[in-house]
Amino acid sequence: MPFHKLGQLCEATKNELLTLTQQNPTFDTKCYSRNEILLQQGQVQRHGFFIHSGKLVSSVVNETGELRHKEFYFAGELCILFAEWIQKSPSFYQISALDDAKIVLVPLAELEQDNLRALKLKLLEQQLLFKEAKEAFLLLNTLEQRYCFLRDERPHWINGLANYDLANYLGVTPQGLSRLKSRVNKAQSTTTKC
Repeated sequence: MPFHKLGQLCEATKNELLTLTQQNPTFDTKCYSRNEILLQQGQVQRHGFFIHSGKLVSSVVNETGELRHKEFYFAGELCILFAEWIQKSPSFYQISALDDAKIVLVPLAELEQDNLRALKLKLLEQQLLFKEAKEAFLLLNTLEQRYCFLRDERPHWINGLANYDLANYLGVTPQGLSRLKSRVNKAQSTTTKC
């Protein structure tokens, strides 16, 4: 299964990020309320957001005003819009808090320093692997298979995200996701697995 590591950050990299945030008292720590926007669509990203607690989401508001979720970020993860960081371009996405969140602002300029180039390379490598896994996840599986994978392998997504947010990410209406959950649960009661 090429997407088995979808959404998982290497423990060594996670520990390096945690150490980086703890050893740099100049990095600001801020608390954000649910639905508060940390980075507006169209702004230039100057910080990565290391999540101590809470959840973030990157989303885009399309030309019809519809909000579409691109990615979720959980405690212990670093939220960066990589394409915008590499190209130093305005953000195509916005980043907002899905619930109350405590965030360490990691200046992206810090990750350009020579002593952190190895960490930057690890982050870029993991992002490439993640994108490959996500592409396989979305293209090679049915909606039901994607839901079952998240339920079985990423229960914190199912338990920690609102039905609306999960449905938005999967590209289905909340009602469609509820029907899918019912169908899967009914089928599971007669078998043991999706």
